[in-house]
Order: sequence, then structure tokens, then C-alpha cells
Amino acid sequence: MPEKDFRKYKLISKRYRIIKKIASGGMADIFLGDDLKLNRKVAVKILSANYAGDRNFVARFKSEAQILARLNHPNIVQVYDWGEFNGSYFICMEYVEGESLKEIIEKRGPLLPETIADYAIQISSALLTAHKNNLIHRDIKPQNILVTPEEKVKVTDFGIAKSLTTDVTKTLNIMGTAHYISPEQAKGEVLDHRTDIYSLGIVLYEMLTADVPFRGSNSIDISL
Repeated sequence: MPEKDFRKYKLISKRYRIIKKIASGGMADIFLGDDLKLNRKVAVKILSANYAGDRNFVARFKSEAQILARLNHPNIVQVYDWGEFNGSYFICMEYVEGESLKEIIEKRGPLLPETIADYAIQISSALLTAHKNNLIHRDIKPQNILVTPEEKVKVTDFGIAKSLTTDVTKTLNIMGTAHYISPEQAKGEVLDHRTDIYSLGIVLYEMLTADVPFRGSNSIDISL
């Protein structure tokens, strides 16, 4: 949905008042909002107008809301609501104050070993819960890991997560970010929880060195 629509329609579902845009992604924008019923700040993720008419992307967006609703864990961003608004779709989520792990690494450079260990334990705990619920994230990277001022980690963006029993994203081809996905994911092979563990290993390397371990001229060279 174009941003100009939010200047005209400040209220979503008669409940969420949009304040400002806080992030943009390939398929959605994220806005800071007020939940007028519960008097709390929320993050409202809006599917881009370019994808609102695409059944595959709508299914993927709805799947993200349903997946997050199943995962009740202190290190996973909570989802509160989802629905349709003005021809597009939204997910209302927990608002996390802080920075992405990517931003932290870019500012600080290599992190202290004790900080890396603390973050790794929290990320691993979140992934363990997802895996116990038969879900793999498939896009673990520093950009999808939020850190609060109190050093609490929150894993977010389950938009391409895959159920080990059902998969609405199988028609969307290879998903994930080249520097972080496992070789089997890059090849489009059948995946299990180990692909997330591989990606976490890349994240640990980046926290330790402020760089990624593999580079190449294209995404295939990098991931394979």
C-alpha cells in the first residue's frame, strides 16, 4: 500500500493508529503504531501494494502471522493480530525498541566474546522453540535479529519460514540471503532444522570478525 494512503487512513481496523514508518523491506513496510484498545506501542507490518494481489505472497504473509502466533517465546517477536485493510494486508506485532544485530556490528565492529555467547544462547533458544514446533526460519541473518537496550535478543521476520509438515512457500523458489544460507538451501534441496544452524554459524562468525566468511561474484558463488 502506498505510503500516501497512510496519511489519509491513519487508523487500521479501528484500532491501530499509524505514527511513522520505521523499516522497509522487499515485500512489506513496517510502521510504528498505537494500539488504542490496549494503550501500547505496536509494530504494524503492511504488505506492499505490489504484492497484495498475488495469492502466493498473500499466503506467505498470512503464514508469517500464523507461524509467529504459534511461537510463544521471549526471544521471538510476538504477533498480536492480522487482517485486511484498504485492499492490502497487515500484521500487528510486538514493537521492539533497539537495533538490529547488523547495525550493532556495523557500529562496534567485532563483538566481545561474552556478548557473542550471550546473543548466541538467546538466538539458539528461539530457534529451538521454532524447531520443536516443526518450523525452520530459513533466513537467519543479523538483519533479522533485534537487540534491545537491555541486551535482550528478538528473532524476527519469519516471512519465509517453512513448516516441516506443510509448505505454502514451495512455489516461491529458493529463499534466503546468499551470505547466510546453507549450500543445500541454495541448491533448492529438502531442508530441515540444520539449515538454520548453519546460518547461525555464519552469524556467529560475523559477530566475531565483523565480516562474512564467504564472498563471490554472485549469489551462487557465495552460497556454494
